[in-house]
Amino acid sequence: MKLRLRHLLLPFVLFSFVACKKEISKELFNGTGTGAGDFYATIGGNLWNADSVQTVLVSSDGVSINGISKTGDQISVLLHAFKTGIYTLGAQSSSYAIYANLLNSNANVYVSNAGSAGGTVTISSIDTVNRVVSGSFEFTLTNPADNSTETVAKGVFDYVPYSAGIVGVVPPPGAPKDTLEVTVDGNKFFASNVEISDSAGQILVAGFSGTQDVGLLFPSDITAGTYNLDFTTGLYIGVYNPDPSVTLLSQANGTIMILSNNTTTRRISGTFNFMATPVGSGPTANLTQGYFAANY
Repeated sequence: MKLRLRHLLLPFVLFSFVACKKEISKELFNGTGTGAGDFYATIGGNLWNADSVQTVLVSSDGVSINGISKTGDQISVLLHAFKTGIYTLGAQSSSYAIYANLLNSNANVYVSNAGSAGGTVTISSIDTVNRVVSGSFEFTLTNPADNSTETVAKGVFDYVPYSAGIVGVVPPPGAPKDTLEVTVDGNKFFASNVEISDSAGQILVAGFSGTQDVGLLFPSDITAGTYNLDFTTGLYIGVYNPDPSVTLLSQANGTIMILSNNTTTRRISGTFNFMATPVGSGPTANLTQGYFAANY
């Protein structure tokens, strides 16, 4: 099954804003699976280092390997399987790579599945005890908007932790259903698909319906109570994408109320509301009467 790009990019948009306010410390791997590993490459001949965010998310559809630098430059590799081997990227491949700057609203996006772009990604080892993955990559990417290219070479991800939970797993029969619903500008939004990740001390709950998606980010150890949604804190964030090209955020204008967070059964539920606004100028959306319940 081909990975759905927008489903996997939402967490990284959120993590990029977290990185602006709360940089994740980079530590040498100590054999326990904690801390970040080495994640670097050269982009256009210049050294790039994922010194702000490193995250590997595993789902039933495959795996996404993602790094973001302090300057907002992101490399994401999306593979159709999570196992050792060499993956070839190209216009016809189900696996692909992306490079863009998340902090620049006018940033160019370079991809490996357009024109003559392509490359390879190697997963050399998966340590299932310490839950870390290592490998290498190199590719030439194309911007479909103007056919310009960008070269990513000498890429390495070494002992990078992958998510402790599986993202997007279908619950067994009889298990509580994952749900996310909200009213957007008076229109009801029901998520046809809800995906969860629990990584780097943060839980992301994301719901998708057609071209729209709604996401909530908050600390994994959150307890019952009410919290302000403000992306500048890097802790409690609401995001709404009316379509893949527009990202609207909670900016000190909403709340999330956690009704329960059962750390034994790993199920969380709550309500939320916020005014979704752009970082600069642009359209807004009012999200009210939001509710979610999900296993993580």
